Amino acid sequence: MLSRTFPRLAPPPEANARFAVVVVALWFWILGWGVAALSGPGGNGWWLCLAAGPIAWVALLIGWRLRWRLAAQWLLLAALSVVCLLAWQGAFFGTSTVLVLAVLVVFAGWSMGIAEAALVAVVVVLLGGGLAYQGRAHWEQVLIAGYVMLFLLWVTFRMLHSYSAQMLQLRHSLDELGRHKQQLGVLFQAVEQSQDSVLIVDLQDRLVYANQAFEEHSGLQRSAIVGQTSLAQAGLGPQERMQVQDAVQRGQVWQGVVNSRRQDGVQVTESVRIAPVTDPDGDLSHLLEIRQDISELLEAERRIRHLQHVDAVTQLPNRKALLQRLDMLLQQQPASRSDGTAQECHALLLLEIDRFQKFIDARGSQWSDALLQAFVARLQSLLPPSARLARTSASQFAVILERVGKTRQGARMHSYAVAEELQQGLGTIVCLQEVPETVQLSCSAGFSVFPFVEPGLQADAGDHVLRRASVALSQARHQGGGQVHAYSEALAATAQRRIELEKGLHVALQEGQLQLFVQPQVDMMGRVVSVEALVRWQHPVNGMVDPAEFIPVAEDTGLVVPMGDWVLEQTCRLLNDPRVQQGGYRVSVNVSAVQFQQAGFVRKLQELIQRTGVDASRLTLEVTESLLLQEVEQAIQKMVSLRALGVHFALDDFGTGYSSLAYLMRLPIQEIKLDQTFIHDLTPQSHGAVLVEALLMVAKGRALRVVAEGVEHKAQAQLLQAWEPGILCQGYLFSRPLPALEWLQAPDLSGPQALRTW
Repeated sequence: MLSRTFPRLAPPPEANARFAVVVVALWFWILGWGVAALSGPGGNGWWLCLAAGPIAWVALLIGWRLRWRLAAQWLLLAALSVVCLLAWQGAFFGTSTVLVLAVLVVFAGWSMGIAEAALVAVVVVLLGGGLAYQGRAHWEQVLIAGYVMLFLLWVTFRMLHSYSAQMLQLRHSLDELGRHKQQLGVLFQAVEQSQDSVLIVDLQDRLVYANQAFEEHSGLQRSAIVGQTSLAQAGLGPQERMQVQDAVQRGQVWQGVVNSRRQDGVQVTESVRIAPVTDPDGDLSHLLEIRQDISELLEAERRIRHLQHVDAVTQLPNRKALLQRLDMLLQQQPASRSDGTAQECHALLLLEIDRFQKFIDARGSQWSDALLQAFVARLQSLLPPSARLARTSASQFAVILERVGKTRQGARMHSYAVAEELQQGLGTIVCLQEVPETVQLSCSAGFSVFPFVEPGLQADAGDHVLRRASVALSQARHQGGGQVHAYSEALAATAQRRIELEKGLHVALQEGQLQLFVQPQVDMMGRVVSVEALVRWQHPVNGMVDPAEFIPVAEDTGLVVPMGDWVLEQTCRLLNDPRVQQGGYRVSVNVSAVQFQQAGFVRKLQELIQRTGVDASRLTLEVTESLLLQEVEQAIQKMVSLRALGVHFALDDFGTGYSSLAYLMRLPIQEIKLDQTFIHDLTPQSHGAVLVEALLMVAKGRALRVVAEGVEHKAQAQLLQAWEPGILCQGYLFSRPLPALEWLQAPDLSGPQALRTW
């Protein structure tokens, strides 16, 4: 309760003590010396009055050298002592003494605090009581002095409380002003450092403020433009200015994009935001305008849109732009007409540079890009003006031939003629990278005529047209390159069949649908000496799938690697069969180029041989000449590593590739297999007889085993055995391929029961 009535006051500030000490010290000095002069020399009172001067000087010195609050304490104590002594000696408690003491009470309150003032008042009352008790003063005087002191204390307290409250409010106001100033400083720096132009204009369209960015963007000096009109809302037309006025009057922000011209004449595009600024009463006082230069942003967006539809190397439309053009042509012309009249047919021609990756590997990407640019320049010079050219992949280009015929047959003939003409004209290209260089090129071409609604579809589409042309191009590539092929439904069926085979092979490998077959290899006595391991696919619905159909798919998709691993695993198990071990039978297995070129092929086969414990000397790996020719040294290194384990090698399809005697001398092979193309029409008088006889002589000179494939007639076997008694024959004359389990179930693995001739 007391704290609410008399709240705690903070000590007066040092400035109050300084002011009070200076005023009271001078007053006390003058008063003391004045009283001493009036009273005359002599007596203790006279000396006490003269002491007022030194007391005042000491107080001022203490305040100047030390602290003013300490000086106030000294001045109060000394002055109070002098006045009390004078009052005690005067034997009278008069009005002058009370007034002096009242001044000291007020001085104590303002310089040190209300507690010190109360202490002085208590001293005054005690002094009066002592004088009254000694008979030197009347109690009425003491009572009046007490009332005066109490009144002075109350007035001083109220003044100090009001002063403290005002000082506290002033301090709060100063702190708030400081915070606002700091915020304004941060805001000012943010606006000044903003990369966007910031303008403030009054309602008379006079410029009040512009930041540094506006000065940099516009090229105008702020000091010269502040206060001028018609600088804000630059680039806005009359209609846009009206929209701005309507928006700000409603208290809303107007936003738009305008084109303006800088001081140097450069045209820029800016995003403009104009917002209303109101005064404390809520009335519109100014407009805030923020301008952002979006010229570079718009240029970047335009560049991105350009790159989305244009190839960066050749500056031709890309695949996305090609599909959009195809869809537009299809929308302009339906696939069929209800009135039965003829319609214009278009064609999409795909051209692909054969073996383009070899150019990149040999000469690098920059040279290859220059070659592409020269290729495009030549291609554009050969195409008719109405043709549209695009680049769809690294080495593939598309040509849209519009209105090439009234009928599909006519359009096909015209497209075929254009494709052949392009192939002839693109055979020789001059590449202009660094030094001009003449390059011989060949291109594969495939095309599709459209519109054409495929079975099962309701309408033609751009991606369908591109897919059909890609199918035709793929067929042209498979034919060896440099060919032209048109799309047909048979090609589509073949492509669909390959997709189904690929999916089915994944399932076959996972669900164990593959089976190991063997085809015996017999000597001149008709005994089975060795077998060749073959893979067959027993489809649960479609039955046995032709190997000539699924093995090329496996090679193209890479599935031949896990399939080959499975065949090698089954072959090792077959070699570990006790009857196969006892008979010393050899098992040959084909290794595809993709599998043999795998980095871990040798390691995996070594682990397989160690894990199964098979006799590696009875395992023969059949490799083709084309495989060994790709990376000769690496292939020989792998063969030597496997030969160290005992594995034998056979050169498959010998005589059909690029083999030479010098080449054969380098290969660590133990067997050659004569291709069935030499055996098919073999007679003593045939042209192939001389070649076969020469190959047998080469094998004999190198002490190589010889296996003849595709022996179907007895006369062929007799002729071969007459030339080389140790030759082994493999073919339908002796046995068709049969399941490995069926061969193992025969009573005699080398006898006639182990053969299947039906």
